[in-house]
Amino acid sequence: MKTSEHHGQTGFVLVAVLVALVVLTLLASAVAVVSERAIAEARADADAFEGEIATVGTRDSVLYLLSTQRQTYGGLTVDQQVVWSVGQATAIRPDDDFGDATNFLPIGNEIKLDGTPYLGLGGARFALQDDAGRFSPNWSFPMYRDGFLTMLGVPAGEWDVLDARRLDYQDPDDLYRLNGAERAQYKDRGMPGPANRTLLTPLELRRVMGWDKALAKLDDAKLMDLLTTSRTVNINVNTAAPETLRSLPGVDAPTAQRIVDLRQKLPHMLAWQFIQTFNLPMDETQPLGLLAVGYGTLKLWHNAGGPVRMIHWTLTPTDEGGRPWRLDYEIVLPRDQHTDSDMARAPQTPVFPQPGQADG
Repeated sequence: MKTSEHHGQTGFVLVAVLVALVVLTLLASAVAVVSERAIAEARADADAFEGEIATVGTRDSVLYLLSTQRQTYGGLTVDQQVVWSVGQATAIRPDDDFGDATNFLPIGNEIKLDGTPYLGLGGARFALQDDAGRFSPNWSFPMYRDGFLTMLGVPAGEWDVLDARRLDYQDPDDLYRLNGAERAQYKDRGMPGPANRTLLTPLELRRVMGWDKALAKLDDAKLMDLLTTSRTVNINVNTAAPETLRSLPGVDAPTAQRIVDLRQKLPHMLAWQFIQTFNLPMDETQPLGLLAVGYGTLKLWHNAGGPVRMIHWTLTPTDEGGRPWRLDYEIVLPRDQHTDSDMARAPQTPVFPQPGQADG
């Protein structure tokens, strides 16, 4: 009897020990999982913090270059180098804003302002685009409207309606244009009323009655790449995307791609030569741009992930007592194939270390 009781007690102890071991094992596993998760979260927070520092540093470095370096037909120079060549007299404007001679001939190492991705600091990436390479629904020359709306796939019979509704949205009164729309029409459709001012960002164009449908095929990132609300009438053929180039008279999709391919080798430098090369029904008096303007967008993202930040900048060298630049707005956009690509170039400037070099 005692032997049975002894064996029973021993079995109970063994079971209790086994249960305790299982509990301890489970607790140890839980602690390990929690610890690993905490370490991973801490590492992710550290990476995000370092990525933010790299992104801000890249932003300020690019803005510094924009405000201190001159531009050529090829883009933003990086080393203060001036190239003198045969034909220099025709390439220099002696009457620039500061009374200095300015040479616009390309050097070959410029940072392009056509959305080309570049390596920034600490894994950050950036891309510059000047606003002259975009279509402006606020200010663009009327001759570009038809090509732009054709590119969007809008039937020709709707062009005048879209224009009337855009103007009604922008003008300061409530007078109704033919085919337009004012506050009453917006209210009937359950939409916010017209802003009665020019558009502040390209995304606001979706709020204009009829334009939401016209732009339905474009996501926000593409819309921001193609449109601007800045005061510009020229289309810069050295920075415009193929879609924007199609707003030029006589430019179809293959011609637009040829324009882009040729400017990768050598930027277009003479308007009459550009018109003749592509046999366009235009002349030199029409609004055709070859140089970037002093305002545009800067895209910033990090190779570790996260969204894309698009900042609109304006250079303000003549503002008294202010910065040499102004940041007009910032929009957060999702990543796309362009920003996920590993094809970013290294700018040839000590401001951004080359691959294999340590960040200074």
